[in-house]
Amino acid sequence: MDAFTLHISTAIISAMMVVSLLTFYFVGNRERSLIDWSIAGGLFFFSNAVGISSYFFDIPYWLGPALTNACYILAHLALLAGLRRHLLLSPNWSLMLGIAAAVFLAHFIPGLLETITYRLLYIYPLLMAINVYTVITVVLGVKSKKLHAIYYPFMFAELIFFGQQLVRYIFVIFDNQLPLTTAGDHLLQTLGTLAVMTFLLLMILSCCLIIYRQQQLKLFDAIEVDSLTGLLNRQALPQRAKEMFEQSTPSTPLAIMVVEIDDLPQLSEQYGYPASDSVIKHIANVLKFTTHIEGGIFRSQTNKFVLLIEGATVEQLIRLSERLIEKVANMQMKALPNGVQTNLNIGYSIQSAHDHSWQILFQQAEQKLKQTMAAEPAVESRHAKNITLDRFGFSA
Repeated sequence: MDAFTLHISTAIISAMMVVSLLTFYFVGNRERSLIDWSIAGGLFFFSNAVGISSYFFDIPYWLGPALTNACYILAHLALLAGLRRHLLLSPNWSLMLGIAAAVFLAHFIPGLLETITYRLLYIYPLLMAINVYTVITVVLGVKSKKLHAIYYPFMFAELIFFGQQLVRYIFVIFDNQLPLTTAGDHLLQTLGTLAVMTFLLLMILSCCLIIYRQQQLKLFDAIEVDSLTGLLNRQALPQRAKEMFEQSTPSTPLAIMVVEIDDLPQLSEQYGYPASDSVIKHIANVLKFTTHIEGGIFRSQTNKFVLLIEGATVEQLIRLSERLIEKVANMQMKALPNGVQTNLNIGYSIQSAHDHSWQILFQQAEQKLKQTMAAEPAVESRHAKNITLDRFGFSA
């Protein structure tokens, strides 16, 4: 495929990028990062349109290399701006426009960017720096490991583009007498145009995939995440428990712990539902920050939580139960009057060779919870500062 055909193809793909992402935006998604990415597609289209025109007309210097290169740099920065906006960071459009303006003005500095070779030597490092910074933005900006996979195609496209830029840059450094032309007929420039075309195809796919996957996660949160605590709910428990049960081994058995908030209905009746909701959220946070179990804590009922724990021993579960009970017993809830504590009841079960499903473990944990509750003496006052730490059961 000759250079002219590649320019035509790249221009068509750039136009497709604009149309597809804007359609995605106006159909109903309304994700503003789609606008940033559409602007990037428009800037790529402009750069290629000028390149196509150079086959038929004499392009003035201010338009040909100067404005075209500035728009090309700004196109890559627009991809970064959309990514930053999607990560809830400032897109920094003012800074990016300043960089593009600086690139445009640099073309008029005598001896700096007067030849195509010199322009490649100065512009390639800037492009590679943008590629690397974009990948770093994803690595540092995405806190959840679950969300990292959404951005893998985007990062892959940036790294591929960085790699081909680096290879071409090395060729230019070692042979600065290459017969490069404005129309881009030399093999080095033709390969660059092909790389841009491939990059744009990957970017269209990546941007659409990011938005689509984000919508999937929002739908998942609406269905399987408890709105009060942010934990997974009872609808998410069966699938996750089944997966962990099947993946367990004799050396890393699955344990199921059931944690119940004691007398939560009485708290709701006496102090109101806002107070009981506050208690539930506080205890959910205690469970998250004490157990450090990612994706293994569920709110199964109004006053009950289920914890899926891999590879724990009986002794470890005992210590964990003690820590949870002690923390909650000594915690003063802001929504409750001074001196009123909330207590926990805990029961758990560890997988054995005779257990054939996670439901069996769950039933055993529930049964132990009931047994320990039945064995407790009645609590006469909710103002007690301490509670006994033997209110947990286990079966191995």
